[in-house]
Parts: sequence; structure tokens; C-alpha cells
Amino acid sequence: MSKARKPFIMKQFSIAHDKVALPVTSDACLFGAMIFFSATYGDAHRPIKKVLDIGTGTGLLCLMLAQKYPDVQFTGIDIHPDSIAQANQNKDNCPFTARLTFELADILSYSPSTRFDAIVCNPPFFQEQLPSTDETRRLARHSDTLSLSSLLHACHKLLNHHGELFLLYPTIDKSRLKATLNEAQFSLSRLTHIRATELKLPHLCMIQAKAMPEIEPTTRQSHDITTQTIIHYQPNGELTSDATHYLQEFYSSLP
Repeated sequence: MSKARKPFIMKQFSIAHDKVALPVTSDACLFGAMIFFSATYGDAHRPIKKVLDIGTGTGLLCLMLAQKYPDVQFTGIDIHPDSIAQANQNKDNCPFTARLTFELADILSYSPSTRFDAIVCNPPFFQEQLPSTDETRRLARHSDTLSLSSLLHACHKLLNHHGELFLLYPTIDKSRLKATLNEAQFSLSRLTHIRATELKLPHLCMIQAKAMPEIEPTTRQSHDITTQTIIHYQPNGELTSDATHYLQEFYSSLP
């Protein structure tokens, strides 16, 4: 049954989210606004042209990034038919239709004809949260088979060498994260901690990494890693200046 959710209105498009288990969240919007692709990547200095969104849901990230990058093609995949139907509804009602494709697919068996230059993912399968009693919501939030390691290995197979990965994930120990990334042949380049307010501990982190060819793990760890913290809201509920900096390009009105 459809939920009574009003569309999430952005400056250049709106996101209907009444058919999906999980609605649009402010954290997902902030994540989309903070994603910045490199102008070129790899030894051949190729521009980023093809981007994959894993677990696309409503298609929010694809639409936000299509607004930001007018020369890039975006593909969103999801295992839920209702999500793909909703994403296509949002696609048909936005100015970026020609550059968006949404497909029903499982990341573990997804086999496109070509690799991608970048992957973005806001995975709702948080393993350490308690399961929901609602089956659809439970499937959206959890996976008994898709661990962080499994996700990273799947991403590596779909990325060109030195392709970029942007992942929103619950706060994780940095050493454990680096080890998991390195084992999947990724090199961590930036880690952004997200705090709801100044008084709260980080609850999410944005992971930015590069897909590396088969090289020694010590080589993957040798470069400097940029670490920063973003606070989402002020105590009065308004956006912080940092959050405003990112979201003002998208939000039709700023809280």
C-alpha cells in the first residue's frame, strides 16, 4: 500500500517516495550534495562519463548528480521492483531523463556490458541494526549475504582501474575500514564523518576510495588520507554553514 508521503521538492526536480519502503532522508541529500567526481582519473586521465548507483531507491542520487554533472550518464540499480518503478516515475518528471537509466538488478549478479568510471552507494543494509518486523523495510535495510566486504568486491569488478567509489556507511573504525578496503583492492582517499549536531557523535561516514589494480597492500596504504567532519544541523534545527554550502544548490528552501 502506498504511503502518504508528499514529494520531496528540490530546485530543479522533485522526488516522489510514496512507493518505496524507505523515504528520502536529509542524510541521503547531504551525501549526494557532497559527492564530487574528479575531472579526470587514472593514468590515461579519462573524464568520468558513466556512473552506477547501487541500491538507487527513488533515484535521488542519480537525479542530484545529473543536475551537477551534465555530461555524465547515470545507471541506478535496485533489487526492489517498487523502487525501480518509483525511480522511473521520478526520471520521467525531471529535466535529465535522457541521461538516466534504472534497472532491476542484484549487485551480486549484475553484469553490464562495460565497466563504470564511478560508483555511488547509500546502502540501506546496515548489518548491525536490529531487523524490522516489516518485511519490505527489513529487506531494504538488511542483507544476510551482502556484507561491506561483499559489496566492495562487487564494486571493484564493476569499476575501471582507478575508478572512484563514494559510499555512505554507518560510522566504522578507520583501521577496520582500511583493511576491508585494501582486501577488496581499494585505496581510501577521503573519509568524512557526519554528525547530526555538534553535541552528537558521528553516526555516518562518507567513504571515498579508488579501485586499484593488483598491487601490494602496503602500496595502497602509502598515500595521505583526507579526514574531515561535517555537522548537519545547528541546535535550533537550522542547517550549519557547512551543510548549507553543499545543499543550497539543491534545496528549494533551506531549513
